Amino acid sequence: MKIFSAIILSIISFTILFMLLSPGIAGAANQNDINQELQQGGIIHLPAGTYVLTDSIILQSNTILEGEPGTVITIPDNAGWPAWKPLISGNGVQNITIQNLEINANSNGNSETPHGAGYYNCIYMIDCDNVQVYNCTFHDGLGDGLRIKRSKNIEFYNNLVYRLGHEGFFGIESQYIECFNNRITTRTNSGLRIWNSANVRFHDNVIDAQLDAGGGDPGIQIEDSNGTVGNVEIYNNVLNRTWGKGVWLVAYDAGVSNTQEILIHHNLFYETGQSYNIPSTGGIVNDGFKGTQIYDNVFDGVKNNAFRNQDGGQGTVIKDNVFTNTIQHAAISQTGTGYAIADLAGANLSVTNNSFYNNENGDVYQTSSSNADFRDPETHQTSSGWTWTGSTWTCKAVKPMELGSIPLTTTIRLRLMAIIYSILYCKFFVVS
Repeated sequence: MKIFSAIILSIISFTILFMLLSPGIAGAANQNDINQELQQGGIIHLPAGTYVLTDSIILQSNTILEGEPGTVITIPDNAGWPAWKPLISGNGVQNITIQNLEINANSNGNSETPHGAGYYNCIYMIDCDNVQVYNCTFHDGLGDGLRIKRSKNIEFYNNLVYRLGHEGFFGIESQYIECFNNRITTRTNSGLRIWNSANVRFHDNVIDAQLDAGGGDPGIQIEDSNGTVGNVEIYNNVLNRTWGKGVWLVAYDAGVSNTQEILIHHNLFYETGQSYNIPSTGGIVNDGFKGTQIYDNVFDGVKNNAFRNQDGGQGTVIKDNVFTNTIQHAAISQTGTGYAIADLAGANLSVTNNSFYNNENGDVYQTSSSNADFRDPETHQTSSGWTWTGSTWTCKAVKPMELGSIPLTTTIRLRLMAIIYSILYCKFFVVS
């Protein structure tokens, strides 16, 4: 009798396991059901399961859209949606929270569609205020994680982002943006990006890259084409082995007349600029910004240049940083490569009180420095506030490096737990 009962319970257990492993079984609700709930406002909770969308989820004001471990939103293979139709859409709404969701935008199943061309953005919001997106996973997409335009009061934090087709976060013509505590691996373009936006804080993020030709470009991109970028601060981030630049500052059109005065401080740039196919790799690459202040950072093992000024750069101040182990570009021969700092635009940079050590072709190119420290920064204290522990750089203002492999997604964790539970449960019942 015990054996018969064990067999019955084993069948039940494996039936439940099959349901967990089968996409769409637990997520029987579709976007129409979800949208109907959103119309009512309040908290919309999606239980664990895979929700395969055939149309967008439409956000409403004063709502919380939330999941739990194992809640996955995705799209079918060959979905055939037009450009600019996202999985989750918001237009002209306020007071929105999205939390605890895994969004798998199924780039492999829609490979006929190009990366970075507006297809299948995970979340796209326009003219929205007071937006929070946190504790979410964004992966395997052809577009952005969160793309938001003409909006204000935006928080994007505690998210895991990898294998997307454009940006992890992209703020366009928006105000009062804060992105922090995100773990991002770039593919196709950048991790965090703003365009013509102001009052922005990017801090306490760890950003690296998919290390191949599709690995993207900058970890962080700040872009000004209409002269409105200002009050932007980038601090306490770890930029580790980015494919292109660690940070890219790019101004054009009306943006070249602006003095942006970006603050970049207390960041670790570790071996950034790994690409063999992007010419302007490095730690920070400037193409037109002015008045940038760069201080209390570490640039270690950066390829090409730690700071490369290609255009603009007037009023740039570089002080109290560590520049060590800079090497030449991985593949492309170019002017000034292998120096810690290269001023190709002749902007008369202010370079003071920095630590320079073991930079392949020299410390500064077409500029000068004063009050430099040429001792090994790994063996003595520098003015930067950073110290070398023997295996990593630490700073009181910055969280310890978190440069491990990408963790399993919530879906995979749930399935593994189900398998383990089923096996252990059946074994326990038989022997009792």
